[in-house]
Amino acid sequence: MAMVIKPKRKFTAGAPSTSDIVEGEIAINTADKKLYVRDNANNIIEIGGGGAGGSTTEVTQNSHGFVAKDAIRHNGTAWVKAQANAASTLALGIVTEAATNTFTVAQSGRFTISSHGLTVGQWYYLSAAAAGGLVSTEPAISQPIVYVESSSVIFVYPYRPTNLLINSDGLTPGDNTVTSAKIVNGTIVADDLATNAITTIKITDLNVTTGKLADDAVTLAKMASGTDGNIISYDASGNPVAVATGNAGQLLTSAGAGAPPTFADAPAGGPSVGKAFFMGQI
Repeated sequence: MAMVIKPKRKFTAGAPSTSDIVEGEIAINTADKKLYVRDNANNIIEIGGGGAGGSTTEVTQNSHGFVAKDAIRHNGTAWVKAQANAASTLALGIVTEAATNTFTVAQSGRFTISSHGLTVGQWYYLSAAAAGGLVSTEPAISQPIVYVESSSVIFVYPYRPTNLLINSDGLTPGDNTVTSAKIVNGTIVADDLATNAITTIKITDLNVTTGKLADDAVTLAKMASGTDGNIISYDASGNPVAVATGNAGQLLTSAGAGAPPTFADAPAGGPSVGKAFFMGQI
């Protein structure tokens, strides 16, 4: 009669703990369709399965406090919740299963997390405000890590597919993928701009100051058109004004401080405008 060998088995979701199996012993989870073994460092390792598929790690860490959907990282000593408030605290994966002292962290792949509460068809990013959290609004330090396929299925990615193309010249950004916030101040010089590339509609109002204009850069051709015969003066506030063109034979007369000059008729009884002066004699 054939001998039946039955490895240890579990009929509910979740990995076994170190109290369930000894070093080198295997266990089968029939609910998850996964095979586990305990290694010589007391880690519970998944070595096979017919579930969602992907890259996962089974970890034993007492009282870790994680729940499914937490974004986590390793700080060199233990696994902790990740947070997008610094480059050094970004996530290494997403918790897909958790028991009191064990959990499964997924680095990539397609996984079932029942009732995850995320919006179908949405990308989720590591939160900058809440440790371990996911947000649909992209934070300043962007780590898109989860895409939601359905109400119970998510994809975990080490990165999000982008519009960057790699060619012989290096990386070519896709249309509308580079924002002004990504450009270092002072890195765009005149030689980088095509002739006539900057139009007036691209310049923010009041953004061109005198400090940005070279001496003698404004020519007569760049000044607004005026009326033939007008003269440019300044008013009491120091603003430029046009002195209206006078009539033939009128004289430009000062109005004193605080007012622009005007054209006026010559004073009655004064010298004839038709007289010519030569050597101080009329």
